[in-house]
Amino acid sequence: MKTIFDFNPTNEEMFDLFSYDKDARTLICGFSVLPVPLERYQESASDKGKIFDIALLLEHRNDPKAKKYWAKIPDIEQQYRWEFDDQQIPV
Repeated sequence: MKTIFDFNPTNEEMFDLFSYDKDARTLICGFSVLPVPLERYQESASDKGKIFDIALLLEHRNDPKAKKYWAKIPDIEQQYRWEFDDQQIPV
C-alpha cells in the first residue's frame, strides 16, 4: 500500500502538516520531540491512516487527486472537516 512517502513530501510539507522533521526523523508533540523512524510508521499506521495522510498532503498541494483519496475514507474525511473532537473514528 502507498504511503505519504511515495509522494516525496518535502521537509516543509511534513512539518506544516504533521510537525515532523524528515531529516531528523522526529515528531513534535507539545513540548516533546519524539524519534519516529520511517519503518515504524510503515509498520504501525493503519491503511486508513495512510490514506488520510496522502489525502492531506495532496490537498495541501492543491492536487485534484486528493478527492480520490478522500473518497476512500468518507467517514474520516467527515470527521476531519467537521472537527468532531468528541467522536473519534479509529484510523
